[in-house]
Amino acid sequence: MLVHNYWGVFFSLVITGFPFAFLLVLSYLSGIDPNLERAASVMGAGWWAKFRHVTFPLLVPGLAITFCLSFVLAFSVFPSANLVGNPAGSTRVISIAAYHAAFEEFDYSMGSAISMIMGAVMLAIIAVVLAWRSTMFRGPTGGKG
Repeated sequence: MLVHNYWGVFFSLVITGFPFAFLLVLSYLSGIDPNLERAASVMGAGWWAKFRHVTFPLLVPGLAITFCLSFVLAFSVFPSANLVGNPAGSTRVISIAAYHAAFEEFDYSMGSAISMIMGAVMLAIIAVVLAWRSTMFRGPTGGKG
């Protein structure tokens, strides 16, 4: 039963998050100039070298933004954990703890504190990812977003 709850929440996150992430990554891939890969092919680069030296460095800023948006979407997994999982037991997440404290125990200060901690953790992780993103390539074919 415990494993089933985790898999249910995992698959509901994949089902809700995959189309969003796929469309974002697809838009960043379409923004990369195909002439850059053709130039690498003319210079003798194989498919792995083209991906590693041309496509991936230009795609990293978009992947960082996609990660940040998907992370925020998945961090507060309140509906999935309530509907698919066991919110009182094995799939209890921090957003459920905030809801429980504020609206079931009527301890608004505890619910607010849990929510503020949740927001601080999200902001810290996003700040680290965006700081890492700023070290990557930004130019006419990259850095879109």
